[in-house]
Amino acid sequence: MDTLKIAAAVIRPIKGDPKGNAEKIKGFLKQAKEEGAKLVLFPECSLTSYAAEKAEELALPKDDPCIKDIETAADKLDISVCFGYVEKTPGAMYICQEYYCDHKKTLYRKTHLGSKEQLCFKEGDLFPVAEDGSISIGMQLCWESHIPQISSFYRKKGVQLLLFPYASGMSGEKCRENWNVHLPARASDNGCFAAACNLLSGEKGGGIAFWDSKGRMISEYFGNDEKMLVCKIGGTLPRELFEKGEETMHSLSYFDRARDIF
Repeated sequence: MDTLKIAAAVIRPIKGDPKGNAEKIKGFLKQAKEEGAKLVLFPECSLTSYAAEKAEELALPKDDPCIKDIETAADKLDISVCFGYVEKTPGAMYICQEYYCDHKKTLYRKTHLGSKEQLCFKEGDLFPVAEDGSISIGMQLCWESHIPQISSFYRKKGVQLLLFPYASGMSGEKCRENWNVHLPARASDNGCFAAACNLLSGEKGGGIAFWDSKGRMISEYFGNDEKMLVCKIGGTLPRELFEKGEETMHSLSYFDRARDIF
């Protein structure tokens, strides 16, 4: 896998102010470009903010000017961006995460909804892979990270980087405690790099973290401030060693060695 710099940011979006939130996202894109990052991950609903009970007030069509504004900024900076919003369609509303790269958008609509979300949103049913140069990327939102089958399905499609945008409402410390239980496993079991970031909400803190393909923490931040971290990922993945017959006991490709017994 090629080596590259990626970034993730935590922001505190203002409900009802997508234009202001877009400006904030664009500011972090510029900072990421200056620091040499190729792509930037933002949290779930980072453009609209998150509030299931106010979904209709927050929802935007996928061609909304604020969305276009972020895409145009990414094009000008020659950088990729992954950001979230409440999406309005003629027949339903979705919790949507967009990966925008090289004039192309890949939309992931949350496929597993929480109990409150089920009252407002429709579930998506597709797991699109975003292709960014030589990197294949999969997205799963917030509590979906507890569903290992989603990550493994992406791995079956060849994904090398798993993105986990959150809008959980957890404190920074609770976020760290929660993520350390399951996200290293999503990375290690599938031999993928992983990145996560959580939306800042009210006085509660957020988080950013990156893991390598063995599930080891590379970099992290948990706190109450809006912040961005840049991290270098890449190098030989376990699947590459498996294909070459060069695995060691410390570099096994668990995904490739798993039997289809279910």
